[in-house]
Amino acid sequence: MWLRPFSNQGKELMESNGDHETDIQVQADRRFKAIRVLVPVPIAILAGLYWGHEGVRVTLDTGLVLLIAADVEGLRIWGEALGVWAPLATLLLMVIQALAAPIPAVLITVLNSLLFGPIVGAVWSILSATVAAVLCFGIARRFGTPLVTRLVPDRVITRTERFMDSHGATTILAARLLPVVPFDPISYGAGLTHMRLWTFVWATALGQIPAGFAYSYLGQEIGDPMRLLLLGVCAFGVLMLIGWSFRKVMRDSDD
Repeated sequence: MWLRPFSNQGKELMESNGDHETDIQVQADRRFKAIRVLVPVPIAILAGLYWGHEGVRVTLDTGLVLLIAADVEGLRIWGEALGVWAPLATLLLMVIQALAAPIPAVLITVLNSLLFGPIVGAVWSILSATVAAVLCFGIARRFGTPLVTRLVPDRVITRTERFMDSHGATTILAARLLPVVPFDPISYGAGLTHMRLWTFVWATALGQIPAGFAYSYLGQEIGDPMRLLLLGVCAFGVLMLIGWSFRKVMRDSDD
């Protein structure tokens, strides 16, 4: 006689757990949709300003003409004329690419180089990319696995968590040093671990320094496509060598 009530209670508990998991997934779906809806908003606002405000349209058209003409000095002057709006715009672009990935981050780094010079542009690109990475980290830390699995494949999360548990901050450094590793999934995965925010910040910023300065200096060669291509291939090779060397040292330390 006592088996029946116990069985009913277990069934109710399983149903309750299932309902709870369903609620969590529903909330994750809503947050995922909210992120995807909010990301295009700044682009929509800019498009509205472009078509509705002549001053904005003339300013952007001027910048586009200078970019097509590869006029580095003209772009620098144009960027200075924009004042604080120029760095804010490229920061926003870096955040958008981290959340929605519509454009490669390297293009924003080159743009920063053209607008602010190779050194200031590199520093601003590193800071902007760090802010974008911290945002991904914070989203994962705040909303957890149910949301992150909508943004990143499960296998990537599993591998990231495994490497984080074994290597900690060095995983972030290795990922940032290797130019072929997409970093946004790493940022989301790190947010699901016990890694401290400050550890993630300094490892992310430090790991970006070689690529940030390399791509920023490459941006100054936009007027010479052949030289840009040659130096780009060389820079990519050097960055790969640095990244793989660091990764090998990291693996050897475990043996």
